[in-house]
Amino acid sequence: MRRLASIRSVSTQVALALIGSVMLIGEAPATQEPRTNASLAINQPEQSDPGQLSLLNEETLSERDLIDARQQRQRRRFLLIQGVFASAVGLSALALAYGVRSYSKQQQWQRIEFLRRATREFETDPGIAQALSILDFEEYRDYPIGTSQDTSGKKFQVTNELLRQAFASSKARKSQKLRLDNLSSEAESHGSAMQTYYAETAVRDWFNQMLNGLEHFGYLVDSKVFSVKEVEPWLNYWVRLIADETYRRNHNSQVYDQLYNYIYDHGFDGVRRLFEKFGYRILRSPYKAKDFEKFGDVTQYSTKLALSLAKASRLIYQDMRYVTEISDLWGIDIRNNFRYFNNKQRDTQAFIFRTDECIVLAFRGSQEIRDWYTNFNTQLRNFTIRKAGKTTLSSYKGHVHTGFFLGWASIERAVLAQIQRWQREAEGQALPPLLVTGHSLGGALATMAAASLNENGINVAGLYTFGQPRVGDLTFTRQLNRNLDGKVFRFINNNDVVPHIPPPFSFRNPLRIYGHLGTVKYFNSKGLLMVNYKAVNRALDGFVGFVKSLFESSFDLIADHGMPYYISYLDKAMEEELKNQTASMLELDVNRVGGAEKLKQMKKTL
Repeated sequence: MRRLASIRSVSTQVALALIGSVMLIGEAPATQEPRTNASLAINQPEQSDPGQLSLLNEETLSERDLIDARQQRQRRRFLLIQGVFASAVGLSALALAYGVRSYSKQQQWQRIEFLRRATREFETDPGIAQALSILDFEEYRDYPIGTSQDTSGKKFQVTNELLRQAFASSKARKSQKLRLDNLSSEAESHGSAMQTYYAETAVRDWFNQMLNGLEHFGYLVDSKVFSVKEVEPWLNYWVRLIADETYRRNHNSQVYDQLYNYIYDHGFDGVRRLFEKFGYRILRSPYKAKDFEKFGDVTQYSTKLALSLAKASRLIYQDMRYVTEISDLWGIDIRNNFRYFNNKQRDTQAFIFRTDECIVLAFRGSQEIRDWYTNFNTQLRNFTIRKAGKTTLSSYKGHVHTGFFLGWASIERAVLAQIQRWQREAEGQALPPLLVTGHSLGGALATMAAASLNENGINVAGLYTFGQPRVGDLTFTRQLNRNLDGKVFRFINNNDVVPHIPPPFSFRNPLRIYGHLGTVKYFNSKGLLMVNYKAVNRALDGFVGFVKSLFESSFDLIADHGMPYYISYLDKAMEEELKNQTASMLELDVNRVGGAEKLKQMKKTL
């Protein structure tokens, strides 16, 4: 190696010397006049012969021509060497660029080939393949149990009930196994019960293998081995089957909520992070028995109330069976204190229920194609209401979005009838305060409902919307703001695009300006609820959120619209409020009994 280096050094020096000599030659000085010998001038005759002078001049000119020709040859040689050198450098650069490009393509091909093999192994793994087939709506297949010698060769079909039991908590599974062990083997139901248990266990094992596989892909993305853009074509379908509500198996929400609980309980954090990079946030089942208890004054804003209404706005998206189960969890009498509305022609869904503290009217947002037709039907019209059994003009002077108005009008009569029924049953006593809520299109419908119900003399205690679009012109929104003064709260998540539609002005009538209403509650790009909302801060924060989304698979303007984000951020704000309240109470207590030093110690423990 040293010998090779010395040879390279010598060759480099020689090449530089040659180039230097060529450059010196190229810079050769102009022809110098020959010096005349001084001694000749002494012996030179005073008058020279004309013939001799002519011959001398010819010889002098011929010497100059030779020198000029020599210099021109040297310059041409130098230019030729420069051209060859420049061509060599250019060709070397092209060769280097081609080599880099070829290497990059080869590396990219190897990465794609690795992902292709990894995905094929993921999809063809026996256990994972069974779990994927269940998610892929192949519920009528016969699946082998294969978890016990007693059940080998037996098959079963997957039902929603079997899936719910398979995703039950470890504690519930252990209790179920103990009950089966204590059951007499001679009992008629023992054999079938054991077979069902082993089938549930097999399904649980398959999904566990599938989640471990997704966890591996999440690790590759987290460690920057692959970007989200690279893995998206291979995993997008399976991620959507698990996380996108529109792809749910038989629209059975409880199964998926239990699957999400399973992901949380068993520490599949990589799966959750991977799904978020695809624009989907999966949550534990957010519903709790005390969601609609102990609000205090519901006419005043509170984060607890906003969180509970956000859960109601999410629940309306779920299937009817799950809605009734959660309503029962909330202690609602389904027969007397609950009503579900569904207008198939306009594809408008809502439910209303009452508790001892409040009445809640929640509207579903955009999910079907017809819902988006409602969204984009942006023509403005007068706002009419149902009153005393007739359709009449309201007191609102402005105009409203035609699509949103027609969506509300399709169930307006049924909603009014249900509230009036409760009023009759109350026999003169006041009903609990009415709260209206909705997400996306549901928020726009909730705004229409609040305006109409308020015109009918029904006191609307609060209007809470999440990612709602504009609903009417400035005249309408300003009047509704006055009528519901301090009772309208509009939540926006970072770059959620829906609050920006329809555009502020109509192309048909540029002088008719669309407007928003209510108090804005804004979540920044970190998911924190901004207390002092300013448009400039929102613009800067929106830019930050948009730049972050460029490095993920999801598009920030769409992903930020998801209802799970609103719920998780409100839950985070609620935890922060509780923490501050606890700290404040401790500060008061410690000041009375322990002094400032004890307060510092207790704050560190929070």
